[in-house]
Amino acid sequence: MRGRKLLGTLFLVNFAVTLGFGIADAFFSTYLFSLGARGLMLGLPLVCYSLSKIACGPALGAWSDRVGYRKAVLLSLALYLLVSVGYLLNLSVAALTVLRLLQGVSCALFRPVLLSLVGGCAGEEERGTVLATFDISFYGALCLGPLAGGILKDCGGFAGVFAAVALLCVIALFAALRGIPGGGRFAGNAPRHARTGAPRLWRSGGPGSYRALLAFIFGRAFGISLTGAFLPILLTGKLGLTGVRSGLVLASGTVAMTLLLRPMGILSDRAPRRLLVLAGGSAVSLLYFLIPAAPGFYQMLLLTLAIGVCSVVSQPASSALLVEEGARHGMAVTVGTFNAALNLGFAAGPLLGALLQGAFGLVAVFHAAGTIGLGAVALFALHTSQGEPEVALPASPKTLAVASATASSSCESVPPYSHAA
Repeated sequence: MRGRKLLGTLFLVNFAVTLGFGIADAFFSTYLFSLGARGLMLGLPLVCYSLSKIACGPALGAWSDRVGYRKAVLLSLALYLLVSVGYLLNLSVAALTVLRLLQGVSCALFRPVLLSLVGGCAGEEERGTVLATFDISFYGALCLGPLAGGILKDCGGFAGVFAAVALLCVIALFAALRGIPGGGRFAGNAPRHARTGAPRLWRSGGPGSYRALLAFIFGRAFGISLTGAFLPILLTGKLGLTGVRSGLVLASGTVAMTLLLRPMGILSDRAPRRLLVLAGGSAVSLLYFLIPAAPGFYQMLLLTLAIGVCSVVSQPASSALLVEEGARHGMAVTVGTFNAALNLGFAAGPLLGALLQGAFGLVAVFHAAGTIGLGAVALFALHTSQGEPEVALPASPKTLAVASATASSSCESVPPYSHAA
């Protein structure tokens, strides 16, 4: 019962924060442009946000493993609230860049801690289902964010957008204060993992199962960021789609993932998780090659729906595998390092894509996404081919709350363009 109540609290907290900054991020570039930001000053806040997540993720994950998850999540939510209030103050572009740095720091702390808490509420035999159900709070908010932001902007301008973000941060902080317990694992009295750091974590893991996950998520993030950056150009420039049709294509994959998360989570608790990761990752990478060949709206819509469906095949399984690695090495530092690799893929994708687009054209961008994706899947297969067989151990009510913290337990793929990535 206590685990269910905690999961409900974490679901609300994640939904509120994701929705709030999903609303803000959808219009942040437009806001900077309205302040007169051009060129480097237009891109600098966005780059600083990504770099702070990459740099701070592993260190903050290790810190939260030591001080306790309640303190860590409350600090991250307090930073989110500070950032949201700062947005209301009509600051300069330089000050907004500092706020984006703080938002990146709070993001680097928020996601690993929340996933650690969720993992602690799930036994081995239900881990994929629980993690997939929890991710509905992320994807549902991700779908609603741009729509809600558009309504708020039309009604109250940027002030209305940022006021809504601040209100949602207050709700999340209040829910965390009341719903996250202050004792035991959550207060920092957890069993230690010998202060596992990112370099040591990279070298550990026996045959390389954790390194395989890092390779997989880097390749996946690389492909997502490439297609996210250049697919709108393809839709409008080559296919000549209207804004509404382009929006439908871009949103279709996320909607498919949201609807299928729980069924695929249940499947990941009954089928070999590594096989699901391989199947889903391979299928998505192959579909990237077909994107430039789509002749019209309906074919492109079918392709993006298929990409969403294949992506959700691997997501709950990779989330469960990540939690298993966290049980061995320290949950938050493991997820923090994982998210650093994720954000590195998000940063590298558009940079390489811009070079390829300028040199070889738009088709080469999507072929690169497919090639890198297949390479990452091949590395995952190679590093896990000699791994230990997956054995689902029954969990008793006494061990359920600490399942992710014990060493005997055996990406998560976070969606792009979000504070929680």
